[in-house]
Amino acid sequence: MTVRLVPASLEHRPWIRAELQSYLEELSRFAVIEKNAEGQYDYPYLDHYWREPDRHPFVIYQNNKAAGFLLVREDLDPTNGKSLMEIAELYVLPAFRQLSIASSAVREVLECFPGNWRAAVLIDNDVAYAFWRQLISNVDPQFSLVTPEPWKDEQFIFTFSAGR
Repeated sequence: MTVRLVPASLEHRPWIRAELQSYLEELSRFAVIEKNAEGQYDYPYLDHYWREPDRHPFVIYQNNKAAGFLLVREDLDPTNGKSLMEIAELYVLPAFRQLSIASSAVREVLECFPGNWRAAVLIDNDVAYAFWRQLISNVDPQFSLVTPEPWKDEQFIFTFSAGR
């Protein structure tokens, strides 16, 4: 099985936009995500990934078939103002799950952008939490985790270092 992470071109954008609907539908089980008047989930930042130099869209391929997408962005850590990279969105199509595709893709992107990282997980998304905790603890045993306060925050926030 070959997993490749390919920078997404403008030609990939319609495919990612379409798959975002399935991704956001899944996430809507864990958070309130509204649909627009056309019955679609909005993702207002998608086009920014092809316009802004601090955003990086990728398509994940498994054996030359599009298996998912990964959206990465550069940001500032609100706790210290230092630059970090963030896994903004990660989605693997259901037919490609349980094949280690997501972890392979994440490891590849971490190698592309060594340094400090952040990943957020919605509070009730137990599968995503287990995935990220295991992957991140293998990458950086000294990672930190901010546990949400149920009445206030909706996400666990992992911060870690990679590729150093």
